[in-house]
Amino acid sequence: MATDAGILRLEKVTEQHADLLYSYMSDPHLYEYLEEPIPTFMEIKHKFKFAALEKSPDNHTMVWLKWVAIISQHQPVGVVEIGIFDDQYAEIGFMTFVDFQKRGYAPVYCSLAIAETQRRFSLFALHASVNEHNLASRKVVEKLGFELHKVNQNAEFIKGRSSDELTYRITF
Repeated sequence: MATDAGILRLEKVTEQHADLLYSYMSDPHLYEYLEEPIPTFMEIKHKFKFAALEKSPDNHTMVWLKWVAIISQHQPVGVVEIGIFDDQYAEIGFMTFVDFQKRGYAPVYCSLAIAETQRRFSLFALHASVNEHNLASRKVVEKLGFELHKVNQNAEFIKGRSSDELTYRITF
């Protein structure tokens, strides 16, 4: 499995990234295991505006760190975010764009995001919530050293059916 992961870098998301990333982030395949609908361009732009300020658009107490993962020739391959709540609960989320899946990028850019977050914040643990059917994301978090912490049965309703949400945790 060849990858350009050795030259991958993170770039802090800004509102201007919406123009570059919307075509990738609106691909229906990325929402197969997510409850939320595909966002509009204006929704992405609005969220990125808050992300640039490291604030959540819907939780004023959360620090929201968000990056785009970039390889050579400024090619975006995915996005990663870490939300840190006022009680120090922190959660990671990531999305690898369809043309770049199964190429080894996600563990690399997630590791970079975790390292940057640890450099800035003293977290004791980091969580990842994954749909039980999303085997690719489960493999990524397990490769990063996360362990299954909790199963929330029937927590999600996706495409007309209930499914479990798996909460993984890594402690530092």
